[in-house]
Amino acid sequence: MNVRRTLSLLLLALVLAGCRNPYLIAQRFEDSSREHNRLMRWQGLEQSCVIFAGDQVKDACLERARAAKDVSVADYRVTSTELDVDKGTATVRVEVDYFILPSTRLKTLVDEQQWHYVEDGEKGNRWFLATPPPEFR
Repeated sequence: MNVRRTLSLLLLALVLAGCRNPYLIAQRFEDSSREHNRLMRWQGLEQSCVIFAGDQVKDACLERARAAKDVSVADYRVTSTELDVDKGTATVRVEVDYFILPSTRLKTLVDEQQWHYVEDGEKGNRWFLATPPPEFR
């Protein structure tokens, strides 16, 4: 009887481990988005591109990050987040207040980030940015 119960619990654990867990996917998105936003705030845009940019936008992301080396972010606000765990997509809208040295004129831009969830046995299951960062002008 005890062996049957142990085998049943083991089988249940294996079945659940193979399932796509919506909570884990949402939590991974929250963690990825929060870290990307932190890096944007603190002049870590190039590092964010290396970590989060998908292969299709990585070059454009790094190019824009290098062009934004003199940008200082004064405020960064997430205005909305739309997450679809079933499709593995997310859209984040942000407002960024910034200035470009040596000027002290504060500018504001609105950016829409597109994220995609990729399940990959080699690289692990992760969220990637499908859009490059905004152009700071």
